Formats: sequence, C-alpha cells, structure tokens
Amino acid sequence: MIKKILFILYILILVCMAAASIVEKTEGTDYAHVHYYGAWWFILIWAALAALGIFYLIQRKVKAVSTWALHLSFVIILVGAFITHVNGKQGMMHLRIGEPSDIYFSNNPAEGIQQRKLPFTLSLQKFYIHLYEGTNVVRDYSSQFLVTDHYEMEEAKVSLNKIYTHGSYRFYQASYDEDGMGSVLAINSDPFGIPVTYCGYFLLFASLVWILFDKKGGYRKLLKRSYQQFRNLLIVIFSLVGIGFIFLIYHFSHIDFSTGEHAPILNSPYFCLHVSVIMMSYVLLILTCLCGILGICWRSRQERMRDLSHLFLYPALTTMGFGIFIGAIWANVSWGNYWSWDSKETWALITFMIYAVVVHTQSLPVFRKPLVYHIYITLAFMSIAMTYFGVNNFLTGMHSYA
Repeated sequence: MIKKILFILYILILVCMAAASIVEKTEGTDYAHVHYYGAWWFILIWAALAALGIFYLIQRKVKAVSTWALHLSFVIILVGAFITHVNGKQGMMHLRIGEPSDIYFSNNPAEGIQQRKLPFTLSLQKFYIHLYEGTNVVRDYSSQFLVTDHYEMEEAKVSLNKIYTHGSYRFYQASYDEDGMGSVLAINSDPFGIPVTYCGYFLLFASLVWILFDKKGGYRKLLKRSYQQFRNLLIVIFSLVGIGFIFLIYHFSHIDFSTGEHAPILNSPYFCLHVSVIMMSYVLLILTCLCGILGICWRSRQERMRDLSHLFLYPALTTMGFGIFIGAIWANVSWGNYWSWDSKETWALITFMIYAVVVHTQSLPVFRKPLVYHIYITLAFMSIAMTYFGVNNFLTGMHSYA
C-alpha cells in the first residue's frame, strides 16, 4: 500500500512541476509561484513524499548506509527549502548617491510588493561600470556604499558574483540607474534555511559518490560482473567522456567575455563547472538511450545492453545531481536565491527524478525485465530533449540569457 501511494505521489509531483513550467509561460512567473510552487498543496505533496519514502525504507529494513544517506539528503534539502519558504526574506533596494536609506521592497509573489525596513542604513558613495580594456563591453558593475548600524560604520562593496554580508542580510549587485548615480541591490536574509539546505547538498554529493564506490553496493557488483565483458568498450567510452569533460572545463574557462556575447554574471568559476558536469551527464544519458534502442532492436542481447546501460546510468545520475546542485550554490552566490523554480532547473529536476526511477529495481521489480527497462530508458530521453531544447525554445526562464 505504501509503495502504491509513493508511486502516485511521485508521478503527481512530476506532472505538477511540468504543468507549472508551462503555466509560467502562459500566465507569468508570479502566478506559477503563487498557485503552484508556493501553494500549500504542492508543499504538502513534497512533505508526504519525503515522509513516506523514509517510512518505506524502514519498512523494507534497508541497511545500506549509502542509500540512507542519499535519501536523508533529499529530506534535509526539502526541510531547508521549507525553512527558506517560511522564514526567508528577499527584496530589492534602490540607492542614490548621497541619499542614505534603510528601505527595501520585498518581492514575495504571494504578498505582492511591500515596503520594509532594514535594521541599519546604507548610503551609496560611488557606482562603477567596468569595461573590458579597449572595448565598450561591460565586464562588471560595482557599488561602493557606507553601512551605518547604530553607532558603527563600515565601508562595503558589491559587484557581480561578489556579495556583501551584514548580519543575516546579504547584498547583491542587481541593476543600476542609467545616469550612473544610482544602484539597485538585491537583498536576501535566510540565516536558517541556507545552512540546512547546504548540509543537504553536501550529504547528497557525498552519498552519490559513496554509492558509486561502495564495495557492497549494486553499482560495484555490476561493474565487477560486467567488467570482463565490456572492458575494452568501457575503457574507450569513459576515457572519451573524461577527455570531453576536461575539454569542456578548458573551453568554458577560456570564454572571451569581452565580445559581449555572454552576460557578465556568467564570468564565474561556477559557470564552467556547472555546465561541464551537466553536459557530461547528458552524454552518459545519451549512451543509455543508445543502449535502450539497441536492446529493443537486438533481442538476443537485451540483458547485456541493460547491464551496459546501467554502467552509464549510475555515473550519469551522479553527475546530474552534482550539476543541478552546484548550479543551486552558484545561484545563491550570484543571485541570492538557491532555487527559484526557473524552467531549466525545474526540468533538470524532473529529468533527474525520471531517470532515478529505474535504479529502484528492488522496489520496482518490473525494471528487472530487460525489454521494459529499455523501453523506459529510451522514452526517458524525451525529458533530456525537453530540458536542453524545449525549455530554450518554448518556455521562459533565467537560463535563456546564456
């Protein structure tokens, strides 16, 4: 009974996220956040899914520590997200040179724009637009201001990808006035949600790697069983993937931003790491799709193709998990919001969850059947196509500027 409810909730949350991304395109971001992503029923589904998932692990008497660590990491991430939803503050603050202010405007879609006060005062001293030498292309924006907190004064500076923290408040460079005499800062205050969420992220990273290298885990057993059979092929493929990853890191770290083709905010070490890891996961998932097609067409080799596909699937899920949540950390550093339900990140999460289904062969024995597995893994590639192409062409979101 628990398994059936879990399955229904899992499908339901996937459908809701997909629907919300489409609604955002037609009705607007605020509408999607109020009626879907921030709605009580959406939060309740996630909470029920997390609680029942843990209960199901207890019921099945799962002993693998790596499995427990992985599932607990998702619970911790959800708890952190809920704390952020309830306790976090976000807004925008407009400063003009020589005009002290402690007023900012919250941008909570559910409450609308509201004026709020900071417990200290900011006074903009200078605003700079930094250009690449010999060009008119913007390299960075920065604001220099004075913070007055009771009788204490402190000079501070923010720029793209460089934040300033005072107490529980963090300030980000968001925009500026055309006359160069004013600056707009994004404000975030989330002293409890972010630490909890980050603990979940790092436990997730550790557990994903742990599952790959756990001697008693399913992946190591599969690798040991299949190594002799696919040794030469695996060496070639993983070598090519590794070389490709190094090439991507090199390529993205040497992008010439002075051409103006890329937004200045992308000039961050997180950019090349996030994109390279995600691209590597896509390559591995393409290989699982090819194995699926071969398995469907080549009936006599279905089991071999399934084993080979699994050898690609586990590291694909690992790299995708890393890529998604490295992106979340980058978003928190650069924009002050680690998860904004942008269409691209929403569909990346949908894709991760769709592919994660087929590794649960103990609780979903139907995927032990090679043909069923191959059909599912082939159809699952549609989510990759939607994430990579569909979002860019049909939906809206922050990732479109890249």
